[in-house]
Amino acid sequence: MSQWHAPDAGDDAAAGTPAGEPGGWGPVPGPPAAGPGAPPAPGAPAPGAPAPGGAAQGTGGGWGEPRWNDRTGAWDRPPPSVQPGIVPLRPLGLGEICDGAFRAFRQNPRVMVGLSAIVVLATQLVSLVATVVLTRDLVGLFEQLGSATATPSFSDVAGTLQRSIPLYAVVTLLQSIAVLVLNGMLIVAVSRAVLGRTVTLGELWRQTRHRVPALVGLSLVVSLVPTLIGLVLLAPGVLVLVGADGDGAIATGVALTLVGALAWLVLAVFIGVRWALATPALLLEQLTVRESVRRSSRLVRGTFWRTFGILALTLVVVYVVVTAVGFPFSVVGQLIGTVLLDGGSTTTGLVVQQAVASIGTMLGSVVAFPFLASVTALVYVDLRMRREGLDVELHRAAAGG
Repeated sequence: MSQWHAPDAGDDAAAGTPAGEPGGWGPVPGPPAAGPGAPPAPGAPAPGAPAPGGAAQGTGGGWGEPRWNDRTGAWDRPPPSVQPGIVPLRPLGLGEICDGAFRAFRQNPRVMVGLSAIVVLATQLVSLVATVVLTRDLVGLFEQLGSATATPSFSDVAGTLQRSIPLYAVVTLLQSIAVLVLNGMLIVAVSRAVLGRTVTLGELWRQTRHRVPALVGLSLVVSLVPTLIGLVLLAPGVLVLVGADGDGAIATGVALTLVGALAWLVLAVFIGVRWALATPALLLEQLTVRESVRRSSRLVRGTFWRTFGILALTLVVVYVVVTAVGFPFSVVGQLIGTVLLDGGSTTTGLVVQQAVASIGTMLGSVVAFPFLASVTALVYVDLRMRREGLDVELHRAAAGG
């Protein structure tokens, strides 16, 4: 079972990790069973006795408790205050996680901002093309509805939207996957920043490119599983509404749809929090997609509400930043679009409005995505320091770096 070492490409061979991998973030081993090879630490409970507070030594004890080190054959006690990088090497508080996220942004802006800008620009341009096609078809459909003497059939509507709706759905999925891949690559950069080290875009790509297929697979799982669950939960209500004949059937369909939507929301939040650390586990511990999902669930177990609170606050901050940056562009786009709409160019007005608003979204996302990735990485590091004594390994890596 691998131990932590400094995630530098030059150390890969010495650590037994294939060249270019982000380093050994594997689970830190706990203390061995009592015996001649594992002498009790000074002040530690007798062999077989529970540690103070009910936690086993090396598997989630409090900060400062001794932990057995299999590599040196001795007990380690982490130093009281060590901060070689963006956060102190000890269990973190909410303020330290947020401060560390901002420090990661400032320490390596070329990677954090540059990589985000590349991905966001590419995805927004593709999304804008799909939006233009959808807008054109919707405008044509509304004009058809306004001028038709009879209500168009379902086949007529489907024929009008048969290209734009699938295209928009595929582009939205690809955009979601691209953002998750970006999040994963930034997490690797943050893992270096924990030890006060930086990485260039070229180094980051060399370290993560072999994991991109697995990262895409994880992104598909994280994106599609909640969607499929939602479809299953909403299907009964939608089917009842489609075939409803009478007020009672309509009321039943509405009730089933609302219950399904509420259940979907609860399950989506639960799955999102339990799987929130799958990306850093996949990249930093070199796990498979299935193993990373299970690993994330194990790390979050017992700290669900704390993790939920930190991630929810982070998403609120991200939403506020993107909205605040994008608001002026939305206003300008609305004004330009209104002028063009008054001139009789409906499609052009809507497209220009969306294009200008997309500029604001891109600028806000370039700032927000690195912050989200940094918080995710630091929550992962924090939980591993709390539960597995990763702080001892991080301190050793920092001292040897």
